[in-house]
Amino acid sequence: MEPPQATHQLPQIVCIGDSLTQHGWDVGKRGWTAQLSQAYVRRLDVVNRGLSGFNTRWAKHTVPRMISSQNIHLVCILFGSNDAQFAPGKYHVPVDEFKNNIRDITRLFAQSRILLVTPPPVADHLYESLSQGPADRCCEGTRLYAHAVRSLAEELRIPCVDLWTAMETSVSTNTALDSFLWDGLHLNANGNDLLFDLLLRAIKTNYPELDPDSLPFVVPGHLNFDDLDELNHMLAHPT
Repeated sequence: MEPPQATHQLPQIVCIGDSLTQHGWDVGKRGWTAQLSQAYVRRLDVVNRGLSGFNTRWAKHTVPRMISSQNIHLVCILFGSNDAQFAPGKYHVPVDEFKNNIRDITRLFAQSRILLVTPPPVADHLYESLSQGPADRCCEGTRLYAHAVRSLAEELRIPCVDLWTAMETSVSTNTALDSFLWDGLHLNANGNDLLFDLLLRAIKTNYPELDPDSLPFVVPGHLNFDDLDELNHMLAHPT
């Protein structure tokens, strides 16, 4: 007996970025991609393609090799924290090149909905205290990359999730950024909660057809059929 063909594969939300995205599966810190996956369970598959330590120069050549599905409903792109390393550091990418690299990455998904996410601020004092040696990036330097994302989003008419501004306006001092960043750079539970909330708000505002509250299960719910025959009929004739 041959196995049935896969007729109910879920469309995807693909999350692309650096360690801020890779760590999004960390349920201990309420990772934002994990929360997104829970919101869309049985509706859309959330695929995490975060690449810890990567900048956009490397990512734009790597991402095409990591994405195979043609059924992508939404792409979330979050870079900038590594690109903002001080020159001539290994990860540094000049801001103009960074902006063009993000533009190139968006072109890979011309047929999909896109959200561009700004990098968060850096809590300088905390990052410096945990760095082995002098800090290799700072809040003011990263600000340029957040601005570049906002500018490109406006130019391309792509919705922007402004994580930078949301964090900056939520605190009164750079010290208070500790409430969102566990090491001065990466999101803690509060930071992940904030990003998830911003993403969900952006989806509902800009792509209401993807509101998880309005999407049906791809596979019928157990209350919608009485026995296996009815289930098989529903699977064979999806609505």
